[in-house]
Amino acid sequence: MKNPNKFYLVVIADYNDSDAHGVVHDNLFYWFTHQDLDILEYDTVDVRPFNTVQTGYMLARRALNPLSPSNRQVFFVNTAPRMDDTGSRQTNEGEGFVMAQLKNGKKIFAVNSGHTLSFVKPALEKLYKLNVPDDVNDMPLLVNSLQGKGNIGAGQFRSGYVYPIVTALALSGDNDGISPGFKSLIGDEIDPALVPDIPDETIVYRDGYYNIKTSIQPDSLVAHFGKFAVVSCGGEEIIAHISKGMFNVPLHHFSLAPGSTILDFTGGRKRQFVEVALRGGHAGKAFAEQISTGERFAPVEGHDITWRPADKDDFSRLDFGTDGRPPRRILESALRL
Repeated sequence: MKNPNKFYLVVIADYNDSDAHGVVHDNLFYWFTHQDLDILEYDTVDVRPFNTVQTGYMLARRALNPLSPSNRQVFFVNTAPRMDDTGSRQTNEGEGFVMAQLKNGKKIFAVNSGHTLSFVKPALEKLYKLNVPDDVNDMPLLVNSLQGKGNIGAGQFRSGYVYPIVTALALSGDNDGISPGFKSLIGDEIDPALVPDIPDETIVYRDGYYNIKTSIQPDSLVAHFGKFAVVSCGGEEIIAHISKGMFNVPLHHFSLAPGSTILDFTGGRKRQFVEVALRGGHAGKAFAEQISTGERFAPVEGHDITWRPADKDDFSRLDFGTDGRPPRRILESALRL
């Protein structure tokens, strides 16, 4: 019989350093053990700082994977730019911490910021606010555990010291308030409709090959297969073959095609993402923006990207061959990392 107190824990966050990951790791294990819960496997996923689009995409890729563990896979998600209020914050408070139950049985504990939950929105079964005080000194369980050692940054680093307690308590079934100001841990139910949709015409992921996955709808390409597109991003433009797959084009040519990422929301609803690729190269490099002399930065998740059918004047204007071959100036940078 499977033990319901054993979990596969996935931490998705914009920490990007071993110090923060180490604190979160230790504190999650501490509070899981405190609640008689076991972590069978601990996995970490780094995302770009403050980038909730990439966070949401990575969360969906893992949480909606039908081949991964189901109701025992738990996600601890923290990308918190704290941009919900532009005013000063007296106690480092910010976007609320929520608990989501997906239709496939998995649970998500996340800072509800930006597009973090957008990519799993159609798969949300229930979404609840978690009652967390703004000031860590209002959490007796945490204060007592520190045993007079001060808050050691507990207020500043909420995901390190506050959210592990909340996650462990919720998973254990303990619904008592963690602060005198709350009667329960689990607060009001949130209407999933309030979660932002996946942003349109946006880069949702740039992979290690610099292929660009976008939120462009695949259906918009169907009538144009076999033709060419002008793809625009960051003030740069390229011409790409509109194709059914990224390898259905000659070597060192760009493609605009339905990509390999397909999210399964259950109930027959799916979402596929259009991808911009350079066969044998790195498409993202073609859109790199020059910030200063010698420095160029490829676009990342959240950047706008659009396309339109190419006309005959576009080829000469952009110096592309009529067969779609890119000019040397683009290939010189896009064929190397």
